[in-house]
Amino acid sequence: MFSSKHYIPILKWKRGEYRALKGLRDKDKHDITPLIELVMPTVQLYKDKKKTVKKSAEEMIKEMVIKFEEKRILEIPKEILTSWGNQPIFVDFSLIYGTQPAIHLKIKALKSIILAGISMGLKIIPVLNLNEELEFKQELCSLSGKNNLGICLRVTSSDLSDMANIKTLNDKIKNFLLIFNLNEKNIDLLIDIKEKNDQYSKYINASQTIMNLIKWRNFIFASGAFPENLNGCKLDEQTLLPRMDWQEWVEHKKNKKLQRNPIFADYTIRNPIFIESLQYHSSTTSIKYTLENDWLVMKGKKLDYPLYLVNAKLLVEDTKYFYGENFSSGDQYLAQKAKHYYKYIKNPSIKGTGRSEDWIAMGISHHLALVVSQMANLS
Repeated sequence: MFSSKHYIPILKWKRGEYRALKGLRDKDKHDITPLIELVMPTVQLYKDKKKTVKKSAEEMIKEMVIKFEEKRILEIPKEILTSWGNQPIFVDFSLIYGTQPAIHLKIKALKSIILAGISMGLKIIPVLNLNEELEFKQELCSLSGKNNLGICLRVTSSDLSDMANIKTLNDKIKNFLLIFNLNEKNIDLLIDIKEKNDQYSKYINASQTIMNLIKWRNFIFASGAFPENLNGCKLDEQTLLPRMDWQEWVEHKKNKKLQRNPIFADYTIRNPIFIESLQYHSSTTSIKYTLENDWLVMKGKKLDYPLYLVNAKLLVEDTKYFYGENFSSGDQYLAQKAKHYYKYIKNPSIKGTGRSEDWIAMGISHHLALVVSQMANLS
């Protein structure tokens, strides 16, 4: 069982997220168990190097499936080992899909990654969404018995929308446990309301009526408040966005009426809803930096990479916000880029502005370290 000050960050398994985990200090890793959501790999949009002929959606999906089957399935266990070692980690397969029924590719990924993980000494806890197909449930529960780490059962806001739904949910959970001969003490229960923070109280109160709430190995409550885009932020200005996911959790932690207080989970500096097509759009050169109760956003223009250095310099010089280069690997990177600014303006040909991936890793690294620090300081 996790302590009440444990932290579950939910991360799409991409290079920025992978690097953020890898850069975490050992003392911070002790208080974190990440939940990584596997996603389909990106492929080239165009058939030719001149970028004149686009691939069809069917062609892209077929290429993604081949790349996932032949390459990514083999890489993922190695990436987990390199970035996280043999500490427990949740792995969710729900975002995998293919040209054929998605369940076939999901089951192949599940079997390959879990079995490879066992041979490598990884502690992978598979995540099961309650509404998954029966065949996937059977395979997951069978494999979980081999690695003896239990499972994580993920429940969504739609299952908790009203009392009638909660009765249905409890019936589903009861039947699931009976069919697969499982016990709550070996299952982590994750309630994930994603971006419905304006209804946080409704869902956290509803979660208290889930059957045998005290018996589950861990009770985790997840939400995310970072916006889908930065349209509400102005260029060349600092914008504060409220961390409602954190603020709501802290407020409800004080509630002595809850049957069981949940462990905190969030989506770091990402929006909870994964929109795959956005991976193919150029992102703004923006810095996202987590503060105690807000995110500081320094919005840049698309493809204007020198703005990363400009804003890094401004942030590092701002004693009100910057936590210091020794706070996390992300803060160290930020400080290095702030120093590089002075070399770059003298000679831009030396490059070194960093890519979007680098700045995502920076922001997530800082966020993870800050939440661990906030948890440690809670009374």
